[in-house]
Amino acid sequence: MELSIHQAAKQLGEVFPYAWQGPLKEQTYGGRTVRFVGDATLTGTVVGDAEGFTVTGDAKVTLSSVCARCNEPFEEPFAFSFEDRFVKAVFHKEEDETYPFEGETIDLTQAFLDELFLQLPMVSLCKPDCKGLCPVCGIDLNRFRCNCAEKTRNSAFDALKALSFEDKEV
Repeated sequence: MELSIHQAAKQLGEVFPYAWQGPLKEQTYGGRTVRFVGDATLTGTVVGDAEGFTVTGDAKVTLSSVCARCNEPFEEPFAFSFEDRFVKAVFHKEEDETYPFEGETIDLTQAFLDELFLQLPMVSLCKPDCKGLCPVCGIDLNRFRCNCAEKTRNSAFDALKALSFEDKEV
């Protein structure tokens, strides 16, 4: 994800648009493997100053996901916005929230992945109303109906149903 900053370096303070599209390799983060379907797309702007560049943009990717409820694979469109700061390597400090660069190009790969992992949902669902798997027999409740789930629905809160708070001062 190389971004040429040649023009922006010559005209500090000017806003320059950019666009990038290409494939991404599979990534592992926090025990989760992130697989990409098709190309990722980045569009945005870059603005330079005496110490570095501010890169803003919007990213769109499609993830190959597995539903957290029914365990079925599905393709998950995912989009996010970002703003990152890149500074010349001589000005870069480890404690700063910036990315170092040298030369006339900025590699957006690490910044893109950092933003993706920060904004990635904790779990992926094939659809918001996914019914998941029956906790007893394991059948996919989106496709089939079983009787065991209705018979065995016990909750730790079932005992609270027997309590009555009417006509009592609380």
